[in-house]
Amino acid sequence: MNLKNKILLISIFLTTLFLNTGCSRKEPGITAEPAKTVNESQVLYDYLKKKGDYINSEAAPAIMTAAELYTMLNRNIHLIDLREADQFNEGHIEGAVNVRPENVIDYFENRIDAPYFERVVFLCNRGQLSAYVNGIMRILGCSNTYSVRFGMSGWNTRFAITGWDQATATFPGNLTMETLNQPAIKGGMPEIATGGMNGFQIARLRAKALLDTTQATFLINYSDIEKAPEKYDVVAYVPADWFGNNMHPAGALNFIPKASLSTEADLKFLSPGKPVAVYCFNGHHSAHAVAWLRMMGYEAYSVIYGANGFMYDLFGKNDKNTPRQWTDLQKNDFPFKSGSAGDGIKEEKKVVVKQTQGGCA
Repeated sequence: MNLKNKILLISIFLTTLFLNTGCSRKEPGITAEPAKTVNESQVLYDYLKKKGDYINSEAAPAIMTAAELYTMLNRNIHLIDLREADQFNEGHIEGAVNVRPENVIDYFENRIDAPYFERVVFLCNRGQLSAYVNGIMRILGCSNTYSVRFGMSGWNTRFAITGWDQATATFPGNLTMETLNQPAIKGGMPEIATGGMNGFQIARLRAKALLDTTQATFLINYSDIEKAPEKYDVVAYVPADWFGNNMHPAGALNFIPKASLSTEADLKFLSPGKPVAVYCFNGHHSAHAVAWLRMMGYEAYSVIYGANGFMYDLFGKNDKNTPRQWTDLQKNDFPFKSGSAGDGIKEEKKVVVKQTQGGCA
């Protein structure tokens, strides 16, 4: 073998030795660090807190009454009716546009300039769906969205007959006045994986996913909880004084509206892998809370119709003349019209087509 070939063989040997050993050498006492994983829930939580922590602020839950809406019809507001097209065609508020929940984000991003309006108001049959959608849009940064308490049932008695008039019930079997001692800290945020690169992207992607499946997933009947109460973390999303002076499901946790949904407050008492059933008085506030919990990755459900749906006859006497309890006082006979009004893209004159990032934020 000539000298040239010997040199070539030696070069190949040294190169191979370097690749196999040199690149993987570590200094004594130093070990390779494991790849860091990012919990998107924590990123989203930090982002939303920095953006104003809506769910724990005085702005929550951004709900208005039918009477208040009626006085604002001649002002610069935009009405979005979330119901099925056939329900919308049977009767809706004049000027409202029919947009299904799964299309709401696209509608805000590409069809309207949401901040142009004094208010963007969501409507549905009984106020549960509209509160949930409104909660998600508020979380996305829309500071002028509202939903209507009791929905179209509160607007006109025609809708109440098949709506809230059918909603109230009492299930006294699992109710108690006893309260828990300090609950155990369970801690830990759920994990979500949207693929978003920052808080804004994660929020938008998570919101789109939730709105695509909203009607099938966010509501629960109290009768289903009663069948297996141990399966759920039941949360009474009501003021502490009301919780302490009224019946509630055995083992229920009391979360305070505008205060409890934070890791520094009561989130640490929830089990990330356990379903959470949240109720309030009539399902509107709890729908907001559930929107936020679902954004964070919790398997959360809003008890349909709230306490009205499972302890209507047990309400305290001080609630009978308030918006907390469904009574004839909540019904109105405001005008409505029938027929199709399109989807708001062409026929609604107040709509301004304008590209806005995220629709609101």
